[in-house]
Amino acid sequence: MKRSQISTLLALIALSALALGLAAGWLAAWLAASTHNPVLFWAGALGILVTLVLALRLMHRFTRAFLRDVRRLSEAGRLMLNANPAYRIPPEGHPDIQELTGVFNQLGDHFVALQQAHTDAIQQARADLEEERTLLATLMAELTEGVVVCNLDGQILLYNRSAHRLLDASTQAEHGAFVGLGRSIFAMLDHNTIAHAVEQVQTRRLRHSDDAAAAVTNFITTAANGRLLRARLAAFSAPDRELRGYILTIQDISEGIARSQRRDALLQTLTEKLRAAVGAIRAAIETVQSYPEMPPAQRQRFQQVIHDEATRLSTQIDDTLRVYASDLRAQWQLEEIAAADLTWAVQHDLRQRCAVTATGQTTDHTLWLKIDSYTLTQGIAHLVSSLQMEFGVAEVTLEISAVERYAALDILWPARGVEPARWRQWSERAFITDDSDGVITLREVAERHGGEVWFQMHPSGAQAYFRLLLPRADGEGRTSAGNGAPQSLSGRAAIPSRPEYYDFDLFHVPGQSAELDDRPLSTLAYTVFDTETTGLTPGLDEIVSIGALRIVNNRLLRQEVFEQLINPQRPIPAAATAIHGITDAMVRNQPGIESVLPRFRAFVEDTVLVGHNLAFDMSMLREKEQSTGVCFVNPILDTLLLSALLQPEEEQHSLEAIAQRLGVQAMGRHTALGDAIVTGEIFLRMIPLLQARGIHTLRQARNAAQQTYFARLKY
Repeated sequence: MKRSQISTLLALIALSALALGLAAGWLAAWLAASTHNPVLFWAGALGILVTLVLALRLMHRFTRAFLRDVRRLSEAGRLMLNANPAYRIPPEGHPDIQELTGVFNQLGDHFVALQQAHTDAIQQARADLEEERTLLATLMAELTEGVVVCNLDGQILLYNRSAHRLLDASTQAEHGAFVGLGRSIFAMLDHNTIAHAVEQVQTRRLRHSDDAAAAVTNFITTAANGRLLRARLAAFSAPDRELRGYILTIQDISEGIARSQRRDALLQTLTEKLRAAVGAIRAAIETVQSYPEMPPAQRQRFQQVIHDEATRLSTQIDDTLRVYASDLRAQWQLEEIAAADLTWAVQHDLRQRCAVTATGQTTDHTLWLKIDSYTLTQGIAHLVSSLQMEFGVAEVTLEISAVERYAALDILWPARGVEPARWRQWSERAFITDDSDGVITLREVAERHGGEVWFQMHPSGAQAYFRLLLPRADGEGRTSAGNGAPQSLSGRAAIPSRPEYYDFDLFHVPGQSAELDDRPLSTLAYTVFDTETTGLTPGLDEIVSIGALRIVNNRLLRQEVFEQLINPQRPIPAAATAIHGITDAMVRNQPGIESVLPRFRAFVEDTVLVGHNLAFDMSMLREKEQSTGVCFVNPILDTLLLSALLQPEEEQHSLEAIAQRLGVQAMGRHTALGDAIVTGEIFLRMIPLLQARGIHTLRQARNAAQQTYFARLKY
């Protein structure tokens, strides 16, 4: 028998009992009046009174249950309408309520169908726009020059990988600046310098309104991470010519200046040492020439001086070339290129120049080189042309492999039919620089790259080759498709291969300020975070992991994350490891809490903190205030309190239960970053539910949450 049928049967039994009670009371009162028995009269009156009281209590109980079902139905309807259209209300309570529940669920089905049709129409209408935005993001991400787009408040609307590499200082102690959408560019570059550049551009635009160059200015500045940057600022306007923001393109000139300084110091050192050595040699030679009748022993001493000084001079030059090779070749524009792409480029160039067939292979597809690709292809083309003209070679093979800190490029060809001595004699001539224009040899290529080149014969005599050692790229700021994206603790890719680095809707968001209470919830920046610990007792247990990501303009920025393991300086209990999977070995070489919390505070700066059951997490952080000197004063919103506010009739407010009601897929649970992602998705679906209740600002959300049952939890 169903719960509703049992409730109906009990209600009928209760009503029947009340009717019998009333009848018995009236009968007793009638008999008392007939027999003039006062005891029987008062017994009947008492029975009627008790029956009426019980009837009223029963009516109140059933009315309250009915109203509770109505409220539950109302909250579920808001949930379906504003957060999770796929949610369906379980049929419970009074039969009329169950019938109304069925109507709600049918309306939900129609709403989902209409919403899907509406979504399909919008997606179709915006397909071209999304394609253009994706193309823009792709182009920006692949530029070697750093590009940042900001509104007039200094909020970052767009940035590319190069800008992130040049500006980010998140690993540099307490005041490290994080690059991210919605963050202020003034945390990374000097505010006064940029303000002056913007003022210059505005003044020029007023004076030279028709000159596009007037909206551009150049300056040199120092980033917060210590890099010296050459910046170019270009302002852009709305159709009404009102200034909307500016584009910054940046280049790192720190290394170039350092190289220039080292070359200047090298030139000065060589000048001083060469002057002394050459002076000694010249003095010895002049002395010998002035005294032709000098005794042999004395002449021998002067000749020895000349020999020693010449040897010392030669050694000094060799040492200088070896130690300062990278600085001496700094004028050559070296670029990073995949080894496989170099092989293809050389093959393509040889097909255009001569009839030699070139095949190629790369043993390591993650191998990248830092080379002057034009010079290299020119040198290889000259070599292959010589082979074709002198020996009739019609086929060469290119092989690139990693050799310690270099990349070895082998140019191989069949050597049968030619004496080995002739090959070696020709190889010496191949190294000699040709004085004609446009011709470069492999020796010059090697010298320009600070590498080596030599000729080799296979022991069987069937094959000969040149091996050229080239510098490898260090891979900074670059990922290889063949090597896979780096994995985070939770098993997800830490940064997508082409993340969303732009959000032009931030043009309409006001600048961040300290007074956030009266700001609409949809305009705030949030940091959603979670911690994993050695246990559940603040003051005794330690934090072993912090995971966080940001919400800007109602978007969960999955590429702008903070995820850090922490060494708790104590063993992690097996019971804790069974929950979050973090072991002693995983945290052994990780930083301590005293170096992690300053960076985390910089990450959450000027945002509202969001989490689930934050009473625990905030208690763990506040236990470290005295030892680390790091204090978190950000406003706080707790999804546990908000869930109790939005659905007071629900009994379960765990993260899993809320995720299920709101249609959020709970993946990566019990890792700090995984829980933070789930909490962020839940919070984004709660915002329209709060707005449906008339809660629009941060102040309203905080005040309403404090009225819930869970508000007794203190932070």
